[in-house]
Amino acid sequence: MPTKLKLAASATALLAILLAANSWRDQRKLASNLTATLATQATQVKQAADREHQRTEQLNAALAAIAAQKRQVQTPQQAAAAIPAVLPPLPLPVKIDLPNLSQTPQQSTPGPATISIPQPDLKPLYDSLQDCRACQLDRDAAKQNLADEQAKVTSLTRERDAAIAAAHGGTFWVRVKRATKWFAIGVAVGTAVTVAAHR
Repeated sequence: MPTKLKLAASATALLAILLAANSWRDQRKLASNLTATLATQATQVKQAADREHQRTEQLNAALAAIAAQKRQVQTPQQAAAAIPAVLPPLPLPVKIDLPNLSQTPQQSTPGPATISIPQPDLKPLYDSLQDCRACQLDRDAAKQNLADEQAKVTSLTRERDAAIAAAHGGTFWVRVKRATKWFAIGVAVGTAVTVAAHR
């Protein structure tokens, strides 16, 4: 009887060692795969962040230049001179006429300006205005898409953190709980084997 018990205990111990080794090997493989994936993703995230930073700098420089140009134009005469430069490329130049203030001193407000647009300019000007409307709609949609993408990134970050925790065996308290459970099972098996050996 003791020989059979020793053989059973040895077989149980060998099986436990094999299971522990297999579990350890699988855990190492998962951790290695996770590390490689995270390294690849970290590189891609950094490259995307660098591109975004560069675009932001370029946009800020362009917006600062536009704001400076707007500050420089203060009078109707300056605006009349600057408007043709900000219009899209047109086949013929647009002419802006302002009333001569010296001829109408009695008026408290200046008369209306007149803009002469050559007929060949009408279609390109209309197309440009429609393109501006389309750009505004695209920009509004892009802002909403960006907000959705940021929400997705937040969710994916949480999922990634959960996957990392799972690959490392869960959170600290989950690992402690699991270790305690296996310790209790080991104590119970050891006690049962000891009691059976003394019978």
